[in-house]
Amino acid sequence: MPGVEVGAGSTAPGGVLSRARFSVPDLPAWSAAVRTMQAGGREARLLCIGDSVTQGFGAVSGGWTPNGRGGAWPERLAALMNGRGLPASAASVAGAGAADGASGGYSAYDPRVVLGAGWGVNALTGMGGKLFSGAASSSGAWSFQPDGPVDRFDLWAVTNTALGVMTVETDGAVRATVNTTKAASMEIATIAFPETSGPVSVRWASGGAVFIAGGVTWRSEVKRARVINAGWGGARIADWITTDQPYRAYGSIPAAAPDLSVVCLTINDWNAGTAVATYKAGLGTLVDRCLTTGDVLLMTGCPSDPAQGKASYATQADLRDAVFEVAAAKGLATPIDGTALFGGGFAGGLMYDAVHPNAAGQARIAEAVRARVMI
Repeated sequence: MPGVEVGAGSTAPGGVLSRARFSVPDLPAWSAAVRTMQAGGREARLLCIGDSVTQGFGAVSGGWTPNGRGGAWPERLAALMNGRGLPASAASVAGAGAADGASGGYSAYDPRVVLGAGWGVNALTGMGGKLFSGAASSSGAWSFQPDGPVDRFDLWAVTNTALGVMTVETDGAVRATVNTTKAASMEIATIAFPETSGPVSVRWASGGAVFIAGGVTWRSEVKRARVINAGWGGARIADWITTDQPYRAYGSIPAAAPDLSVVCLTINDWNAGTAVATYKAGLGTLVDRCLTTGDVLLMTGCPSDPAQGKASYATQADLRDAVFEVAAAKGLATPIDGTALFGGGFAGGLMYDAVHPNAAGQARIAEAVRARVMI
């Protein structure tokens, strides 16, 4: 099948690529995108919208470090999809979330990213939390190491009239110049270059400071489903529907154009006491935004521990029920129930702390999502 990368798992009995027609009940847009990919068309896009659980806090011994990103459920999901015959990749960054708080900085949490002189994690937020910024006149680069040979990079860049120009480089050569001095937005620019094993680097070139959420590396001659981790530590539903700037998370969703958005935003809202009506309205707004480009699969978080000062089970159940009510009202697939997934209450053996799952808990979430998005 030209244009489709077939991994070893794809020949296993029941492998996805051996099926004549990929069709997941209640996820028609996602199913159609996978079929297009299997026929050699564009890659299918799965966006993971969430909080610190999605971002991966607690997946490793030090919370964020070492390499908490590698232990997060979206990355595990991509590996599971590969193993079941659906080529997938998590070679992307969609914001720094809150992982600049990691001991050793963002790169200790995600060693694929190196922040050179003049680059850092900014307080401004865009898709998936905090943005990366390159100061005006900075000499260093933001660099990303892909998971294999690539010849394309989709750069997620903030545009605004006071910003600057940057270059994208591979193997020491400038491959493209990206001017972000234009009306405010989150713009995705696709840069082509000779195949390389990386890294792909972004540098300030002129003008004002530059801001990026990150990007996606890929190969034009192969097709793998993109699993994009937009986890944002500390995020509540209100953070995802803020509209004061078009480059915020809400404004960026159409640019990301997910065929499927998996949304799990409950733990920070129930532990902060967000009113149920407020939460339902906000989730409905986010769902409507995601539905403009594809399907939506909602998920509720794993139970927090009331014995450690977190919300009561009754409060958690109220928001869990709200998620199911929004799904029913919007005609969505039945949500993944985090309470049931973790045994009905706080499951100490699957948890890193009172709120966040450990590696085993992250693996359980990844398998639950995999079971819902594949056949």
